[in-house]
Amino acid sequence: MEIKSEKPVPAAEARNTMSKKKDDDLAYEQKICMDFLEKNVDINVTDAREAMEKLQEIGRIKARQAAVLINIMPEEKSDIRLIFSKERTSLSDENMDEILKVLDEYRE
Repeated sequence: MEIKSEKPVPAAEARNTMSKKKDDDLAYEQKICMDFLEKNVDINVTDAREAMEKLQEIGRIKARQAAVLINIMPEEKSDIRLIFSKERTSLSDENMDEILKVLDEYRE
């Protein structure tokens, strides 16, 4: 299998893209991935895209980091600190409050 392009996306978008393919066209690993996404991803694609844009507007948050935040949906600042612990990006308490506010809008 050849990688044609690569960009960070939330799991909801990956689920949406994979669901467009017929089940017969998916490789074994893709079927396992699709099964995981169907069972574990609660946010819909539209909300995930909106949340991704809002998180990137906060500043200092890259697309990859925004996708991770949407996939994990942290509920506390300590969870956000763990996600960013190995990143060069340091977030202020205000930034973390903004992140939690955005994620609370899309939490189910």
